[in-house]
Amino acid sequence: MNSINQILAHTQQRKYPLPLEKWKYYQEWHQTLFFHWEVPAYFIESYIPAGVQLDTHNNNTWVSLVAFEVKNMRLRNLPSLPYISNFREINVRTYVIKDGIPGIYLFSIETDKLIQVILSRILINLPYQKSEIHYHGTKLSSKNESLKHFLDISMGEQKELEKTDLDVWLTERHALYEYCGRDLCRFDIHHKEWNLKGLEVEIKEIFYQAGKFIVSTYPDKVQYANKLEVLLWGKRIV
Repeated sequence: MNSINQILAHTQQRKYPLPLEKWKYYQEWHQTLFFHWEVPAYFIESYIPAGVQLDTHNNNTWVSLVAFEVKNMRLRNLPSLPYISNFREINVRTYVIKDGIPGIYLFSIETDKLIQVILSRILINLPYQKSEIHYHGTKLSSKNESLKHFLDISMGEQKELEKTDLDVWLTERHALYEYCGRDLCRFDIHHKEWNLKGLEVEIKEIFYQAGKFIVSTYPDKVQYANKLEVLLWGKRIV
């Protein structure tokens, strides 16, 4: 519990206050890889939900691919379960804002376990899809035939990263916006500030879609983080 209290006390990086309600879920994100692309707004602006606006940094819009391994996911006051609590995830997102609260919107969210697809769709209304995601040492690959999404990369040396305003803007996001049926919902998230590194990567294959933007080129920015402890709240209709 001391670890949880430390996370909750670390709020200087947030752009809005912590929710008043108690958190519902705990999980750890390991080996998080960020790929970021600067994208013309017209490629994606008609694909974000009504009720939110595209968020920009210096008038520029961005799309990101984020790959990581979730470990020790559990409900509040309950233990984690070995098979259900550990899984891999890849999502493609952009950056939005509503009522002054910046967040993210997911174009796709994929995992390597079917049980996570089922539970996430039922319990928290997030549209997970099953993909073949494999992590072997420094190699990461994923294949989703139905979406025509593919990834095959090799990771090299980590490097020190002096954070810029853009690095912080891209990663310190504590809200996820998504439609829950007919309602626009916000999912609140909290964690300590990201400890970001640079990373050398070799991309053998990459193909994802975000609106009309095809993710198929080397990213404009790459970031990496070894571990982050995360608290999540339930959906809130906004």
